[in-house]
Amino acid sequence: MIYDTVIIGGGVVGLSILRASLQAGYNAILLERNPHLCNEASGRNSGVICTGVDAPSGSLERALIRDSISRVREFCVEHNVPMRECGSLVCLWPWDEHDNITTDDEDEKKIDDDNTLVTKPGSPDDKLERVLQESLIAGDNATLLSSETVLNLEPSLSSQCRGAVHIPGEIVVDPWLFPLALATHARELGKQSIHGQNIDVIQTGREVVMDSSSFNTEEGIWNLVSCEKDSEEVVFQTKSIINAVGVNSDLMQKSASSVVRNINPPTFAARPRRGQYIVYSAPP
Repeated sequence: MIYDTVIIGGGVVGLSILRASLQAGYNAILLERNPHLCNEASGRNSGVICTGVDAPSGSLERALIRDSISRVREFCVEHNVPMRECGSLVCLWPWDEHDNITTDDEDEKKIDDDNTLVTKPGSPDDKLERVLQESLIAGDNATLLSSETVLNLEPSLSSQCRGAVHIPGEIVVDPWLFPLALATHARELGKQSIHGQNIDVIQTGREVVMDSSSFNTEEGIWNLVSCEKDSEEVVFQTKSIINAVGVNSDLMQKSASSVVRNINPPTFAARPRRGQYIVYSAPP
């Protein structure tokens, strides 16, 4: 079988691409080197679906984020995936400031009649003003809040919070349940049988060996070699490969560029980091 695309990486991005590819009618398969899906950054995060405030204004990244958040809502409703449309608070802390300004310094800020923080240009709190403006440009009905308002909303926050921007459009999903729902739907879409054998469109524990892979330039076909623990190598033939390996994406790009000359080496460097979240047992 010759696939239209092979997606490498079983995190939330790879699973989303797989589902979208199958929905569009492409013959696709996903390979994940770990024995379980979401074994890297996708399983160690806060589950916040952001609105793109951190992306550069006018960038493709922000446009894609804005488009995706509406699709996330539709997917969660359609597949009964829990979500909380609680919004988020972007807080300003003393350690965010370059100058040694304490929370007692009130010369640069004031509170208007509705208890909203008002800032002066160049003040430390002007950072929040910039976040607010970017949020408004991104299409959110964001508001600037004083430290008192923030602490009334979130009493458990440190009193060192100097203020915050409330972004109402952001939602929270379960970082495990959401991608697994994508995987379940992708498997439903990709059910196929070859020579009487059912082929799973999501294959875990299967690492791609790019150094042993090759590309037929005349036919435009990849011979993608993968291996599974204690088993023989398997070759997947595909017209395209999608790099969705996350924190190791630059290394995968570098390996691919060594196989095919017209693939440029990575011009970026990924900075691997995993979420450091602690899961506590539920109170009795």
